[in-house]
Amino acid sequence: MYRILIVDDEKDERNVIRFLLNKYRFQLDIIEANNGKEALIQLEKQPINILFTDIKMPFIDGIELATKARELYPTIQTIFFSGHDDFNFIKKALSLRAVDYILKPVKPDEFQQTLCSVIQNIKTQEKERAQIEANTELLKTHILNRLINKTPLEKLKNEYPSINFAYLNEYSQMILMQFDEPFFDRLPKEKDTLFFYQQIEEAIPNFSCDFIDLNPFQIILLLKKNWDNSLHTKQIATRIQKKIHLEYRINCFISISNEISAPYEMPRLYEEMEKYIEDHFFYSDTYAYSKEATSIESKNYPETDDDLLQAIQNAIKFADTVSFRQNMNSLFEKYRSNLEISHVYVRFLFSKLFQLLCHDLPLYDKRTINKTMEAIYSCHHFSDIEEILISVQNEITKRLEEEKKSPKHVIQIVKQYIHEHYQEDLSLNLLSEQVYLSPGYLSEIFIQETGCGINKYIKNLRMEIAKDLLHSTNMKVNDICHNVGYQNLSYFVRSFREHFGASPEKYRQMERKMKENS
Repeated sequence: MYRILIVDDEKDERNVIRFLLNKYRFQLDIIEANNGKEALIQLEKQPINILFTDIKMPFIDGIELATKARELYPTIQTIFFSGHDDFNFIKKALSLRAVDYILKPVKPDEFQQTLCSVIQNIKTQEKERAQIEANTELLKTHILNRLINKTPLEKLKNEYPSINFAYLNEYSQMILMQFDEPFFDRLPKEKDTLFFYQQIEEAIPNFSCDFIDLNPFQIILLLKKNWDNSLHTKQIATRIQKKIHLEYRINCFISISNEISAPYEMPRLYEEMEKYIEDHFFYSDTYAYSKEATSIESKNYPETDDDLLQAIQNAIKFADTVSFRQNMNSLFEKYRSNLEISHVYVRFLFSKLFQLLCHDLPLYDKRTINKTMEAIYSCHHFSDIEEILISVQNEITKRLEEEKKSPKHVIQIVKQYIHEHYQEDLSLNLLSEQVYLSPGYLSEIFIQETGCGINKYIKNLRMEIAKDLLHSTNMKVNDICHNVGYQNLSYFVRSFREHFGASPEKYRQMERKMKENS
């Protein structure tokens, strides 16, 4: 309900205005003051939408009161009513952007028309402010998305001079959430993104953060500073992961950044989070990762010995030298300082590893194998066993490097497949099957060769094709959404808006307008 302040030193005049307001059923909170001084007190006490004031009053006249009112509330609607048809008063009223200047005695029809116009002005201003705020929030999200994807901060400030970039300093930490499947693109209408965010808020009371949809597989939570909660960030991530799994029955891997000391650090922190999250390939029972947690979790070793041996075999099979080294190192680290395990078992395990390596990729003759087995059982210290196995590891790595496919050729095949099948569901597992590589290794060489991740490459391609279809065809936005591989229209529209800074319909309108003007 809007609030009107009626100011006149004659009570009868105020009663007439109140009567007319009731007669025409204007739903307003009515406040009265019998002079300018009292009216100013009311203005300072509470916000006023409409100021209906006489001009000639004791203490403070209507002109001075309206001036002070506009200083307090720049959008206040002012109506002067006076018994003096004085041009100088009217001129001053216009300079204060008054809505109207009504002469006493007030004519009911004129009063009704003026009040209707004033209320419509207020509603229009509110709508415009809401639109400006919505556009500003959209631009802020778009800026965050581009910043995280390595657009220099200074370039963004030059492109968006109207945006106050101070909001970037509100964030203390980032949480990267990654799903095994395109989660957001598969949310049914009754469980849209807003509902998903509500689930997170229920899991963490008083949790204060913003969200960025990076692609169908990833979102980032930006934690705000000074939010009142005693939970550690790792506890927050664990709660979120459990809530998502309980609600949607989907695995979500979460990576936690270091503290954000300055906005320009966000791209680097995002890269680190992606690196941390890769560990879920090696630690299948762990779902939350950070720089600190990665080193701690690596000592808990959720994988069994058989898991690690199988991972080593798979790495050799797929010629994945990165995974091979990492799993070998995991096995070494697990027993390097483990005083609770029998020396006999350690010798047995690593002799079994040596046999596995020789079986899957023949390196030595039978005599050399037996001699090496004897050496492993004769070692007095684990470091000696490790030295033997590292020597074998280096030989296998060299062989694998010689035999595996050229990365550039592999990436070309993957990119060609993406361009031919962008309308379909595309996952890292599916793409890795096309080139007979492990998902982790394909992801690594794709970034090395192209400078961006596979999910980002797919999203960029789909967005560019969608843009071309909007420009060159009359296809409906919903048809374009499905044509470029999205199932959820609202998610497609949001992704397009974050990518290009405008909705598909708005983008199409701007393109047509530019074409007409050229």
